[in-house]
Amino acid sequence: MRKTVGIILLILPLMLFGDRETMGYLGVSTQNLSEAMKIALGVPNGVLVEKVHDDTPAEEGGIEVGDVITRINNIEITGYKVLKEIVKGKPNERVAVMIHRKGKKVSTTVTLGEREESKMNLEVDIPDISDLKTLLSTEELQKNIDDIRDQLEQLKEEIQQLRKQLK
Repeated sequence: MRKTVGIILLILPLMLFGDRETMGYLGVSTQNLSEAMKIALGVPNGVLVEKVHDDTPAEEGGIEVGDVITRINNIEITGYKVLKEIVKGKPNERVAVMIHRKGKKVSTTVTLGEREESKMNLEVDIPDISDLKTLLSTEELQKNIDDIRDQLEQLKEEIQQLRKQLK
C-alpha cells in the first residue's frame, strides 16, 4: 500500500503540472462508421461528423454536420483514432480535407487550430508481476487497511483534543 501511495504521490503532480506540448485540433465531434453506415452512404471509410463546434477550424473550413471525412492530406481516415492522430500532429497547418456530403465528394482546406496538451515523461520503477501479487495480496491489503484505520482513529482523537483546546 505504501508503494502504491508513493507512486500516486509521484505521478499526481506530474499529471497536474507536467510539461505542455501543442497539438492540432479541428473542432468536430465524430463517430466511426459501422459497416451498415458505409454501405448506406456508399463510402469505404471515414468518420461521420456529428457536431461542428462554434468558432473552430472545422466551422471556418465549411465542414458540416452529416459530412463524412474520408481523407486528410491524402491519408485515408479509417476511424476516429486515425483522424485524431493526423490532426494532433499538425497544429496551425493547412490541410486538405476530402468529404463525402450527400452523395458527392467535396474537397476543402482547413487551417487546423492549436491547443496545449499535457504531456508526462515518467521514469517510474514499475514493480514486477510477482511484486504486484505481493502488494495486492488480501492479507497485505487487510493489514494496510487496518493501519489506515488506526491512523484515522488517531487523527480523530487529535482533532477532538484540538476542539477542546479551542473552546
